[in-house]
Amino acid sequence: MKIEDGTGSGRFAAVDTTKRLKTAAAVSSALHENSINEKQVYIFSTGGFISITSTGTETGVFYLKNTSSTKYLFINSIRTCGTQIQKVLIYKDPTGGTLISTANAAESTNLNLTSSNTSESTQYYGANALTVTGGTHIANHINHVGHSTMNLDDALVLGKNNSIAITFEVDTAADVCVAIEGYYATE
Repeated sequence: MKIEDGTGSGRFAAVDTTKRLKTAAAVSSALHENSINEKQVYIFSTGGFISITSTGTETGVFYLKNTSSTKYLFINSIRTCGTQIQKVLIYKDPTGGTLISTANAAESTNLNLTSSNTSESTQYYGANALTVTGGTHIANHINHVGHSTMNLDDALVLGKNNSIAITFEVDTAADVCVAIEGYYATE
């Protein structure tokens, strides 16, 4: 049996002595492919630094909700930054708190600058002493001075009306920020 090139070039596929087909492939991430083809890759961010002066207690810093009725929001990474060491906590589907009720509109930027697509989301940035209530704690980490990135490789998925909230707890007053990288897809 011979595997012929389907373009009519007369070439055949090569097979090595262990009966493996010789192949070559170009690999790109789902994030890259989506940005090029679907134009639905976004950065959701605080848009700047938030000053936290309340120490020893959690402050609501960022809220993101997927409002699409047809697409999932795949989170590729969460980047946090701060001028002091802080604890960062992430909650699934919070039900309230002043972070949500204050509703300071946060930024959502399409990373394909040629696209006019906009995100199907609600996002808020926090302020000193804002609260998050309800929901389920799903992750935490320590952010050192500077920034830290939680590489999630699209494993955190927000379905219809799913949301996350991010809180910071500081021991010393600090300026902090959040940037979430994600994309929309139907599966």
